[in-house]
Amino acid sequence: MSTVPADLPDVVAPENLLLRRIPLKYLTHFPDNVREDYGITAAFCKSLLAKQQVVLTAIPIPDDYERQEGEQDFLFWVTKGNRRLEAARKLQLDSMLCLIDLTTAGDKAGLFIDQLVENDGDFRLPLSAFEQAQALFQAHQAGASRTELRQRTGRTKQQITAGIEAGKLSEQTRRAARAMDYAWTLDDIALLAEFDGNETALAKIQQRVDWGQPVAYAVETVRDELAAQAAHDKIVAELEQTGVRVTDSRPPEALLLDSLAGLVEGFDPDPATHASCPGHGAFFFSYDKTRPQYYCTTPGEHSYAPPTLTPLSRPAEPQSDATPRRIVIEGRNAWPRAGALRQQWLAEFFQRKTAPKPVLPFVTRMLLNMPGPVRNQLTTAQTSPLYAEFSGPTELDKALEGASMGQQAMLLLRLIAVAFEHQMTKAGPDCKNTWRPDRYSPCSTEDAALWLRFLVNTLGPELGPRTLQPYQPAPIERALINGTPYRGDMPAELDEGEGDQATDEAGPEHVQDEAA
Repeated sequence: MSTVPADLPDVVAPENLLLRRIPLKYLTHFPDNVREDYGITAAFCKSLLAKQQVVLTAIPIPDDYERQEGEQDFLFWVTKGNRRLEAARKLQLDSMLCLIDLTTAGDKAGLFIDQLVENDGDFRLPLSAFEQAQALFQAHQAGASRTELRQRTGRTKQQITAGIEAGKLSEQTRRAARAMDYAWTLDDIALLAEFDGNETALAKIQQRVDWGQPVAYAVETVRDELAAQAAHDKIVAELEQTGVRVTDSRPPEALLLDSLAGLVEGFDPDPATHASCPGHGAFFFSYDKTRPQYYCTTPGEHSYAPPTLTPLSRPAEPQSDATPRRIVIEGRNAWPRAGALRQQWLAEFFQRKTAPKPVLPFVTRMLLNMPGPVRNQLTTAQTSPLYAEFSGPTELDKALEGASMGQQAMLLLRLIAVAFEHQMTKAGPDCKNTWRPDRYSPCSTEDAALWLRFLVNTLGPELGPRTLQPYQPAPIERALINGTPYRGDMPAELDEGEGDQATDEAGPEHVQDEAA
């Protein structure tokens, strides 16, 4: 154990400053304290209960102070640390470590100035999420257990885990993340761990963040893209190994084998039977890199030659309100991806013990109006796997015992959340059409937008860093919230021509079929 040397000539014991542990019954707030809201949170109380991190500053109450009823036992005013004092009262602590400052006892003006300087936002600079991650990681490395970190910082188990993971990131990855214009949280930074040092993946994430996408959605999308690219590369290698020519696009003279099967009687479209054909080849649509499209560039050898296309036989321009094939494919991938991330967020949200103010009015409105998902799924919500994922209680009587009105509202909201989320993502294959007003899905576009607007526009402003970060919607969810068509994850100004290209890739086959 370290000791302080006794012969340090430049270390002087200050006069009129005394460090004492004072029973709580002798402490009260400085009567002229300007703070109106102490902002006492559960996390703040948990931290103080584990260990008093900072001492209070107190001054003796003047002898001539006219005490009010109930103030007879107080001996000290707390001038710095009033939030800690209020939390200590709530926790019913016995005593607090205090610095008795006799130097300011008669300086009333100085006490007001101290309040301003002590709590001024320009003077107190909170640690960034990156700095918090480093502090948690280094504390863990120095021997602090995750339980100790959770108790002494008031953070949740998930936040501690995320902080430690985020603290492991290399300086290269942290530098790349800081370059992104984004309000980082510990959870967000931890998502980059699997891409640590992968400059290509980080560049893709940064591009999507620059487009305005939440980090969680950008990471999930890039993860899917990398997996799809790996699967594509493997398929291409296998095709080339078996002698199949792979081209970037379909040659102009080529017909798909499936189309030839409809044009030539007895034609077998199985690619394996065409390995020796000199016109045999394959390409991939830009929106689907995992399914090869097999073609033949010499259809004449199979008793069919495509006619020469004339202006009259060319297809009409696609309608402006039609959804391009590329957007359809992208939306079918984006919708379940967004749903999985949204349900992860909801699972964390339902760990709350209290209900934000908008919950009860929303629950009441849903039970009175009975939108489709609530009407169709509410009675069976408890049987859905989502109910357990959202921490639904198995013993209702026990959950209701002593539950406040807010806790009861959360129980009801959980059922409504399960109803909406089940109909939007779990009820069947048609759930992938929820974002499309022109297609059937178990949950209508209007009802999905109703639920998403509640989560983002109504519930979001009630949440914050001290509780849970508001849900950040993916582009496809944002389109529903705004009541606008989904046009892909890429911003419209960067997407000129993409829809036509995707349509053209799929279009010529229909032209040839019609001409036949």
